[in-house]
Amino acid sequence: IVISSITFKANTADFLDIDPQMREKNLRTLDRLAEILKKFADYKINLEGHAVAIYWDRPQAARDKEQNETLLPLSRARAEAIKKALEDRGIEGTRMTTTGYGGLYPIVPQGDLENRWKNRRVEFILLK
Repeated sequence: IVISSITFKANTADFLDIDPQMREKNLRTLDRLAEILKKFADYKINLEGHAVAIYWDRPQAARDKEQNETLLPLSRARAEAIKKALEDRGIEGTRMTTTGYGGLYPIVPQGDLENRWKNRRVEFILLK
């Protein structure tokens, strides 16, 4: 399940301290997601956090440093924030694991300045 409709504040795992309309959309999305996940109670859920690479066009050393020091911790924090939100909505925490991938798996090119925000996301993998 790919959910790019959860909007995070840039450079944070915060999905609440944003524009009020976007915040409400996030809350509706999480409510609906929890509703769906409750129907698959015998499945484990892996939450995969992703982030936008800013240094995508810099030398490899700069990209590696950004990935390891910024993007991996940020993407993990995003997955953890959504896990907590789902727990608050009745999904058992023991069903969920989190992984952060940083900027490794963009869904749009990192150089697409208009659309790269879509890379700032959490994906949900259901495991039987």
